[in-house]
Amino acid sequence: VSHNFYERETVKGNTITYKVDYSLGSLYQISNINNTRVGELMSLKDGSIPTKPLGIGDELDIASWVPVYCAFLETFTPEEIRVLAQNNEVLRIGYALNETGAVLEVRFTMLRDRPHLYNIPPQYLEKLETKLKSTVSYFIPPHMAYLREYKFITVSQDCSFKSFLDRL
Repeated sequence: VSHNFYERETVKGNTITYKVDYSLGSLYQISNINNTRVGELMSLKDGSIPTKPLGIGDELDIASWVPVYCAFLETFTPEEIRVLAQNNEVLRIGYALNETGAVLEVRFTMLRDRPHLYNIPPQYLEKLETKLKSTVSYFIPPHMAYLREYKFITVSQDCSFKSFLDRL
């Protein structure tokens, strides 16, 4: 039975209320209503807009994928992961990071025409958000130390459910 949790402006987990932005056509962007940074333009701590754009290939590396895998494996049952993997589902996770690479905020993006994704209960996203915030961090390499002058840093990662199959 297909149930779309996200075709509304807000949706509640157990303790977190999520704002759903479906103005982007084929996507749902699902964000904690308390988020103020993820999805916003990065600005410097003095409030100015950076004049130097991020260089090509200047991407931050996650410190370890293990916390991401653990968060998904603790949230979804093996059967749920198998079904999502079989349907080639991908959940995009956007992060707002502080100057040390720790996660401040999380936002989820999913395709709107994917019933297996929009059937994921908001309580699962809440559990994922809580785990990701407390365990995931990014490495800021020396040549990108200028990012420490930003109020926050935004990055995203695509989490393919197929990548979790060999960890079940």
